[in-house]
Amino acid sequence: MKPDSQTRLWTIPALITCGVLLGQQALAIEEVAVIGTRVETPLSELPSNISVLDAQILETVSAVHIQQALSQVPGVTYQRGNGQESLPGIRSAVLTGAGACGNVLVLEDGIAVRGAGFCNVNELFDTHFEQAGRIEVVRGANTAFYGSNAMLGSINVSLPSQGVDRISLELGANDYRRAKAAIGYGNPEAQHGRLFLTVAEDGGFRDHSGYQQQKLSLRHETTLGDWNFRLGATATHLDQETAGFVVGLDSYRDPGLRTGNLDPEAFRNTESLRAWASFSKDLASQRTLKITPYLRFTEMDFLQHFLPGDPLEQNQQRGFGWQSSLTAEVSDSLQWSVGLDGEIASGELLQIQDSPTQGSAFLRETIPAGTHYDYQVDSRQLGLFGHLNWQMAQRWKLLAGLRLEYMRYDYDNRSLDGRTRDDGSECGFGGCRYSRPADRTDSFTHLSPKLELQFQASDHWRLHLALADSFRAPQATELYRLQRAQTVAELDQVRASHIEVGARWQTVQTNMALTIYQIRQRNVIIRDSDFFNVDGQEIDSQGLELSFQHTLNPVWSARLVAAYAHHEYASVQFSGDQNIQGNQVDTAPNLTGNLTLTWSPTPRIATYLELQHVSDYFLDPENAHQYPGHTLLNWRASYQINDRWAASLRLLNLTNKYYADRADFTSFTDERYFPGEPRSLFGEIRWHF
Repeated sequence: MKPDSQTRLWTIPALITCGVLLGQQALAIEEVAVIGTRVETPLSELPSNISVLDAQILETVSAVHIQQALSQVPGVTYQRGNGQESLPGIRSAVLTGAGACGNVLVLEDGIAVRGAGFCNVNELFDTHFEQAGRIEVVRGANTAFYGSNAMLGSINVSLPSQGVDRISLELGANDYRRAKAAIGYGNPEAQHGRLFLTVAEDGGFRDHSGYQQQKLSLRHETTLGDWNFRLGATATHLDQETAGFVVGLDSYRDPGLRTGNLDPEAFRNTESLRAWASFSKDLASQRTLKITPYLRFTEMDFLQHFLPGDPLEQNQQRGFGWQSSLTAEVSDSLQWSVGLDGEIASGELLQIQDSPTQGSAFLRETIPAGTHYDYQVDSRQLGLFGHLNWQMAQRWKLLAGLRLEYMRYDYDNRSLDGRTRDDGSECGFGGCRYSRPADRTDSFTHLSPKLELQFQASDHWRLHLALADSFRAPQATELYRLQRAQTVAELDQVRASHIEVGARWQTVQTNMALTIYQIRQRNVIIRDSDFFNVDGQEIDSQGLELSFQHTLNPVWSARLVAAYAHHEYASVQFSGDQNIQGNQVDTAPNLTGNLTLTWSPTPRIATYLELQHVSDYFLDPENAHQYPGHTLLNWRASYQINDRWAASLRLLNLTNKYYADRADFTSFTDERYFPGEPRSLFGEIRWHF
């Protein structure tokens, strides 16, 4: 731990003490979440590592990019890319690499946005987070209701089927425009539903950048005889011109370089469609049956500006599956659920390069124009699970779960096997960079237990101890998108062992949660110094997370989320000729936090001053290069004009600080950055009817 980080960490117990002294002796209204059990459940009935961003927080933040909302959750280290792109991270370093996105499961109303073997680091832009009534985050392992990819965290974007009809228009810096509409229909006591539409356009603050995006969602509820029926669908489209990295030490601080774009031809176009129908029925003996079939389709084209030669990738996936559960209320103190989930999916990937690679003789010879990859993978996933909620005694509760999951890939290479050019000719310098394995089949099976013990120490205090195993299957790109002399990737599942202890303290005016955790990731998949995809590595993580909210009086309130974490390479691993065992994992800030002070002088007016902090972090596994971190100041205000009209302003990066949303280091470019947005003003007007 660095001395400055250690000093900051000592402020956390002080804040907790202040919260205890200020709290009142009455219970607050409890939030609910669906991410743990697929039905709305009070947080007290769920594992303690679940956080909820409610409608009020989401409306206040009014996120243009999902990272702006997720920064309100402790332990979440998502980084913003250009446009709508992002890199994930929950209780981990920021995740990069071919299949690292498989560590975080992204859901919309409980349905995975991508198939288990076909994740994408940017997949949150396929959710309709702009219209969410609630965003739920699991920090660490999820319950037994979810399997592969829910290894280090899960995010569920939930859209409500009921609510006030509204239309909003928003204008902002760099020709930003956004329109949102949420229109309901029917009778809330019978058949009803809601339509959501979001249309956004951003001119971008960097040259040749910006995007146009459209999202449409439906939520519908009714009854069909004895069955309760819910229908959901979301369609999205993104047309983005992408600005790449700025290159050079501290280039993000250069006024000219930070607004430039070395990759003016880069773009990303994506479309997605998901639909699901949920059927639930109350059976005899306090049992409930729930079945949810779903369909999924995604298609994406983008220029890989971050690779030599700027190859084009076209990927597509389609699939269908189901979730099912049988839940029984055995008594007031005992509830159990069992279920069987399944999915059949198919993914395709094509990587082609139109023109010769520029650069050194080695790059020009080993990365030819033409087809690099062209393959299809058919997947089958089956999961069997059980979950137990047992109130053992007045103050003691046990949550337990077990999940058995099977995953199979059938891979079909539609190009030439090996590391040749697409015409079969050999590359110089020992062969082409990209290697295409021959057709093959891979399968994986894993048994994953979960256990949490909760102790209700008083009306206000709850303590917990949790142990869990989580996992993810290797992603298709890790198995079949090989390089250099590697012809087969013999990979097994990545696993993580979790232990955490924590406490929640809750009154009407104060809500506090403190968690200490330790995670060991085993059989981590990396690309080694020979550019082979190999497993067998380990990463150790320890951390402390704090969430604290206090209402001092009707005018003033404060909210703090903060996390201290240390992630290190725990096994012998070479980067070049250096053993990096014991080094900190790159792109893993030790300290992150968000402090919001709210002043509401009247019921119609509210202002929010937000302080965001990201500490320094290393850019490379050797820990030789570093980003110094940053602290940002944001201001927001809202005014309820009357019962139907409201207006709001947001001034982000109030001090116009030069910072980097993402910092990185490669041997080809040295330091490179995604510059953060300059001072930006946004205004919105909302009409409720």
